[in-house]
Amino acid sequence: MAKKTSKTIRMVPSAVITVNGESMTATEWAKRLGTPVQTIISRVKRGWNVQEAVTTPPTTEGSNKGEKMPVEPLTPTEMNALLKANNKGVSGLRNRALIVLGWRAGLRCSEALSLMTKDLDPDNHTIRVLHGKGDKARTVGLDETSWVVLEQWRSARTKLGLGGKTPLFCTLQGKALNARYVRALMNRLAAEAGIEKHVHFHGLRHTHAFELANEGTPLHIVQQQLGHANLAVTSRYIAHLNPQETVNRMKSRSWSSDAPATSGK
Repeated sequence: MAKKTSKTIRMVPSAVITVNGESMTATEWAKRLGTPVQTIISRVKRGWNVQEAVTTPPTTEGSNKGEKMPVEPLTPTEMNALLKANNKGVSGLRNRALIVLGWRAGLRCSEALSLMTKDLDPDNHTIRVLHGKGDKARTVGLDETSWVVLEQWRSARTKLGLGGKTPLFCTLQGKALNARYVRALMNRLAAEAGIEKHVHFHGLRHTHAFELANEGTPLHIVQQQLGHANLAVTSRYIAHLNPQETVNRMKSRSWSSDAPATSGK
């Protein structure tokens, strides 16, 4: 395991890092490692030594790398059960807010964990994602009810004395959360909620897209919310989710048959 420094260093993708006489940006180091730049940024936020953060290869231990996660959008009932499975304490407020941002804003796990309080705009109910996939920035909207859940956590972290220099989603001591914690959290909450589907954070993003499609949201708006490079990506993303319009059209079709209609019982 990589050694950690006692001081957390502020880092952005364009930051120039010199290791063994070689200078490159964090993005370029990430490309060499074959990992998203957010991995390096997250490591440094968690206190890793900068040299080790940009040179330590990513590990598949305890992760879902290489595993194709099944697409199983959750129903509103399942989502509410998942949220209710959180504890009633401060960490429960944090985890509910985190899950809500995956579900109602469509954020990737890395995007949510990289947020700072300054990225939130309470007046407009928007969130600025500074470093999305491909290091592209975007602004996403959040509905009123979801914003209330987010504000509950913001208020709680303020009472804990956590300032703007700590990540929005952090431990109660102000340290950054990591993806491994989120994976374990989702598995535990799904079990407690009695959800038999495979529940993972990225599935919340699929659920978001599924709901937007069923609500008739124009494809280009879904694209902007999810941060996809183009409409073709968004179209492929939701085409296999069986939006309700497709299901309803198929159910309304009929054909002539001599066989009596039965319920199968």
